[in-house]
Amino acid sequence: MLSPEELLLNKIAQNKLPLEDGIQWYDSLNEEQQKKATYHIMFYLSQSGPTPETIAQGIDEAPIKKTMTPVVIFQKNNLSLAFQKISKLPATEYRKSFIVMLSIFKASDTLRREKWCKGECSHEWHHLDDES
Repeated sequence: MLSPEELLLNKIAQNKLPLEDGIQWYDSLNEEQQKKATYHIMFYLSQSGPTPETIAQGIDEAPIKKTMTPVVIFQKNNLSLAFQKISKLPATEYRKSFIVMLSIFKASDTLRREKWCKGECSHEWHHLDDES
Protein backbone atom coordinates (compact mmCIF):
# COMPACT_ATOMS: atom_id res chain seq x y z
CA MET A 1 0.00 0.00 0.00
CA LEU A 2 1.38 3.37 -0.99
CA SER A 3 1.67 6.15 1.55
CA PRO A 4 -0.23 9.37 0.85
CA GLU A 5 3.10 11.00 -0.10
CA GLU A 6 3.99 8.20 -2.53
CA LEU A 7 0.54 8.34 -4.04
CA LEU A 8 0.70 12.11 -4.51
CA LEU A 9 4.16 12.13 -6.08
CA ASN A 10 3.41 9.21 -8.38
CA LYS A 11 0.12 10.75 -9.51
CA ILE A 12 2.08 13.88 -10.42
CA ALA A 13 4.63 11.78 -12.31
CA GLN A 14 1.78 10.17 -14.24
CA ASN A 15 0.03 13.47 -15.06
CA LYS A 16 -2.95 12.54 -12.91
CA LEU A 17 -2.28 15.62 -10.78
CA PRO A 18 -0.55 18.87 -11.74
CA LEU A 19 2.99 19.60 -10.55
CA GLU A 20 1.53 22.54 -8.63
CA ASP A 21 -0.26 20.10 -6.28
CA GLY A 22 3.10 18.69 -5.24
CA ILE A 23 4.52 22.16 -4.73
CA GLN A 24 1.51 23.19 -2.61
CA TRP A 25 1.84 20.03 -0.54
CA TYR A 26 5.56 20.72 -0.03
CA ASP A 27 4.86 24.32 0.94
CA SER A 28 2.44 23.10 3.63
CA LEU A 29 5.23 21.20 5.42
CA ASN A 30 7.45 22.57 8.17
CA GLU A 31 11.20 22.84 7.56
CA GLU A 32 12.04 19.40 9.00
CA GLN A 33 9.26 17.75 6.98
CA GLN A 34 10.48 19.55 3.87
CA LYS A 35 13.96 18.18 4.43
CA LYS A 36 12.53 14.65 4.72
CA ALA A 37 10.41 15.16 1.60
CA THR A 38 13.52 16.32 -0.26
CA TYR A 39 15.30 13.08 0.68
CA HIS A 40 12.24 11.05 -0.32
CA ILE A 41 12.10 12.63 -3.77
CA MET A 42 15.81 11.88 -4.15
CA PHE A 43 15.04 8.22 -3.51
CA TYR A 44 12.09 8.14 -5.92
CA LEU A 45 14.15 9.94 -8.55
CA SER A 46 17.07 7.53 -8.22
CA GLN A 47 14.69 4.56 -8.52
CA SER A 48 13.22 5.94 -11.75
CA GLY A 49 16.56 5.59 -13.52
CA PRO A 50 17.04 9.09 -14.90
CA THR A 51 19.13 9.50 -18.03
CA PRO A 52 20.94 12.67 -19.07
CA GLU A 53 18.05 13.26 -21.48
CA THR A 54 15.31 12.92 -18.85
CA ILE A 55 17.30 15.11 -16.47
CA ALA A 56 17.52 17.78 -19.16
CA GLN A 57 13.82 17.37 -19.98
CA GLY A 58 12.83 17.66 -16.32
CA ILE A 59 14.95 20.78 -15.93
CA ASP A 60 13.36 22.31 -19.03
CA GLU A 61 9.88 21.59 -17.67
CA ALA A 62 10.58 22.73 -14.10
CA PRO A 63 8.80 26.00 -13.30
CA ILE A 64 11.89 27.73 -11.93
CA LYS A 65 14.66 29.84 -13.44
CA LYS A 66 17.37 27.84 -15.14
CA THR A 67 20.04 29.80 -13.27
CA MET A 68 18.88 28.61 -9.84
CA THR A 69 21.40 26.61 -7.81
CA PRO A 70 19.63 23.22 -7.90
CA VAL A 71 19.25 23.43 -11.69
CA VAL A 72 22.93 24.21 -12.15
CA ILE A 73 23.87 21.36 -9.80
CA PHE A 74 21.92 18.85 -11.91
CA GLN A 75 23.29 20.28 -15.16
CA LYS A 76 26.93 20.06 -14.09
CA ASN A 77 27.08 16.84 -12.04
CA ASN A 78 26.19 13.19 -12.24
CA LEU A 79 23.17 12.12 -10.22
CA SER A 80 25.08 10.85 -7.19
CA LEU A 81 27.18 13.99 -6.88
CA ALA A 82 24.14 16.19 -7.53
CA PHE A 83 22.33 14.49 -4.63
CA GLN A 84 25.34 15.05 -2.36
CA LYS A 85 25.46 18.73 -3.26
CA ILE A 86 21.68 19.18 -2.94
CA SER A 87 21.74 17.60 0.53
CA LYS A 88 24.31 20.19 1.67
CA LEU A 89 22.30 23.20 0.53
CA PRO A 90 20.74 25.51 3.11
CA ALA A 91 17.04 25.28 3.92
CA THR A 92 16.37 28.28 1.67
CA GLU A 93 17.17 26.03 -1.31
CA TYR A 94 14.93 23.07 -0.31
CA ARG A 95 11.87 24.24 -2.21
CA LYS A 96 13.71 24.89 -5.48
CA SER A 97 15.53 21.57 -5.13
CA PHE A 98 12.27 19.72 -4.54
CA ILE A 99 10.65 21.32 -7.59
CA VAL A 100 13.57 20.42 -9.85
CA MET A 101 13.76 16.85 -8.58
CA LEU A 102 10.00 16.34 -8.83
CA SER A 103 10.08 17.58 -12.41
CA ILE A 104 13.01 15.30 -13.28
CA PHE A 105 11.24 12.40 -11.55
CA LYS A 106 8.19 13.05 -13.68
CA ALA A 107 10.23 12.97 -16.91
CA SER A 108 12.26 9.94 -15.87
CA ASP A 109 9.33 7.90 -14.57
CA THR A 110 7.35 8.66 -17.72
CA LEU A 111 10.14 7.23 -19.87
CA ARG A 112 10.44 4.22 -17.59
CA ARG A 113 6.69 3.49 -17.79
CA GLU A 114 6.64 3.93 -21.58
CA LYS A 115 9.82 2.03 -22.40
CA TRP A 116 10.38 -0.67 -19.79
CA CYS A 117 7.22 -1.06 -17.75
CA LYS A 118 4.56 -0.63 -20.41
CA GLY A 119 1.78 -3.05 -19.46
CA GLU A 120 4.23 -5.57 -18.05
CA CYS A 121 5.47 -4.35 -14.69
CA SER A 122 4.13 -5.18 -11.27
CA HIS A 123 5.08 -1.85 -9.69
CA GLU A 124 2.13 -0.82 -7.57
CA TRP A 125 2.89 2.85 -8.26
CA HIS A 126 2.61 2.32 -12.02
CA HIS A 127 -0.93 0.97 -11.74
CA LEU A 128 -2.70 3.86 -10.08
CA ASP A 129 -6.27 4.55 -10.92
CA ASP A 130 -7.85 7.97 -10.67
CA GLU A 131 -9.96 6.88 -7.71
CA SER A 132 -7.13 5.91 -5.32
